Amino acid sequence: MSDALATMDLALPRAFAHSRRMAQEREVDSAVTWMAAHLSVAATGLRSRKARLIGEAAAARARTLADLAADALAERRMEVALALRSGGMSNADMVDALAVAGEYARRTIGLEPYSQQMACAAALIGGCVAEMDTGEGKTIAAFLAAAVFGLAGRCVHVVTSNDYLAGRDAEQVRPALEALGLTVGVVTGDIPVSPRRAAYAADIAYVSSKEVCFDYLRDGLADTFITGRSALASKLGRLLGAAARDDAEPLQRALDVAIIDEIDSVLIDEATTPLLISTNTKGDISEATARQALELAAGLERGIDFTVDPHGLMPTLTLRGERRLEQEVAELTGPWRVRLIRNELLRAATAAVHTLRRDHHYLVRDGKIVLIDQQNGRTMPDRYLNHSLSLMVEVKEGCAISGERKSLASISFQRFFRNYATICGLSGTVREVAVELHTVYGLRMTRIARRLPLRRDAAPPIVFSDRTQLWSRAADKAQALQARGQPVLVAVRTVTEAKRASEALHERGVIHRVLSAAQDEAEADIIAGAGARGTVTVVTNMAGRGTDIRLEAGVAELGGLVVLMCERNESRRVDRQLMGRCARQGDPGLVAEFISQRDAILQMLGPPWSKILRAWPRITSHAITRAQSICERRGRHDRLQLLRRDRQLAKVMAFAGGLD
Repeated sequence: MSDALATMDLALPRAFAHSRRMAQEREVDSAVTWMAAHLSVAATGLRSRKARLIGEAAAARARTLADLAADALAERRMEVALALRSGGMSNADMVDALAVAGEYARRTIGLEPYSQQMACAAALIGGCVAEMDTGEGKTIAAFLAAAVFGLAGRCVHVVTSNDYLAGRDAEQVRPALEALGLTVGVVTGDIPVSPRRAAYAADIAYVSSKEVCFDYLRDGLADTFITGRSALASKLGRLLGAAARDDAEPLQRALDVAIIDEIDSVLIDEATTPLLISTNTKGDISEATARQALELAAGLERGIDFTVDPHGLMPTLTLRGERRLEQEVAELTGPWRVRLIRNELLRAATAAVHTLRRDHHYLVRDGKIVLIDQQNGRTMPDRYLNHSLSLMVEVKEGCAISGERKSLASISFQRFFRNYATICGLSGTVREVAVELHTVYGLRMTRIARRLPLRRDAAPPIVFSDRTQLWSRAADKAQALQARGQPVLVAVRTVTEAKRASEALHERGVIHRVLSAAQDEAEADIIAGAGARGTVTVVTNMAGRGTDIRLEAGVAELGGLVVLMCERNESRRVDRQLMGRCARQGDPGLVAEFISQRDAILQMLGPPWSKILRAWPRITSHAITRAQSICERRGRHDRLQLLRRDRQLAKVMAFAGGLD
């Protein structure tokens, strides 16, 4: 190992865990905290070089193990594990451990890790967030890091976006992990309690972010409702060695190490999403009252009787609107007699009628309302609107009334993942949120270089005055590319626009498939075949994140996959993720962008911009970038506000054992 590498120790997770928690206790908007975050981002190049040197050394060391007999390699594995558990994790130990894990991967699953994947694993072991381009092999990088943590005796949760990816990734690397002497568990939504507990007891557990969070809440409820003790009493009982009842045995044995795939999606996009365990109760508002509210809301005028924040959904009644409501309900009884209740009812009804849109904010599936995540385009069957709003939407759509849901336990991803002793993760899009990740979670960014040069071309954006023109041109483009044999992803934001795209393609006779929240069950299947010759796939921003699009033989010679972006997302990171679907692992690819001056995101800028864009259409792309910046600032503000509220509440609840 080179002298340069020997002097470059990556921070040990256990060593910096305390200082990370101390940093998190400071005010997130203080000048010192923000300066430290920006300095950390500025040092990304140095950390990237450290990781690269370790990766290159580990890859070279792995090649020297190729000729070892199985017994000799097993003996080497035992030596590495003993060194990790007794002497910490120096760079030399990390290189040896990565080399052994890499060689076992080569022998058992036929995949020899590249030096870039070794470098990514080194960054993860050092407690960093690794930005690794789409298609560069993040699954193997996460496996390497999990293997080293496991050999060191740590309890590891590899956290994925959904159950499918958790199962797929675990099965891909299971032979290698088991050959290393490590046990592997998979936690998905359909696994019963006993096998679920056994999966968490494994050295390495693959689990979706939703499931690991809900199981944490279930453990808290089991402590409170089954044992009859408070959370503080339960914690003290475990600390003092008090015997626990079998039915109250926790599902999770520890929150030690979390390796989070697509970490920006979990810790940023979904940071403020509340995860709740709730029970149904009979609501106080009748269906008849809800119908009355919807009829009243239908007669209200936007801008006169109510206003809507362009960044939100819930309207605010104007003074005129309140007076009009008071007059129209003068003869009604019940909840309409109480000013606060009737105003809240009408706000919910107005949102259901005027702002919440079917196939954009929610789907109607099997007679039930299913919410759509606005960040990733996926359905959220386990999440609900607040009771009054949920009731209004159900009545509006003619669905069965679900009743009021009483919360038993809740937590946000932002608060939950801060409970781990070590968190790290990887994604293809980190740089835009690197400062926030450092500020909130104490995470430092490391950039992993591509294995092969990027061969992605970008065509100049084309601006259209309305979406009708845009879809006509997009259908022509897709038709021409399909005739040529080149595969196309037509990228949109919403289910509604996906339907419009599909209709336009049908009119041109273009055979295609659609991947949106309405077809989410076939996600992996659809996206995996999107690289076949002449395939046209309409996708929302879910876009099969985590699933490779492999080009069919001969497609690379035609120019590779074309991503036709027909609608911008609220986050520039999501746009980058969509662009990253093409030109993977040295393949060629093209990104073409069609922009409409009626793009939904431009509504963030307000009415004056409509006139400006009509006069100067060339600045439409810049206007969209400005609107995205506004959305990103708003999201960042909401996340920091939640963090402040959590800290204030934690201080108030400290006497009872804290928030959890």
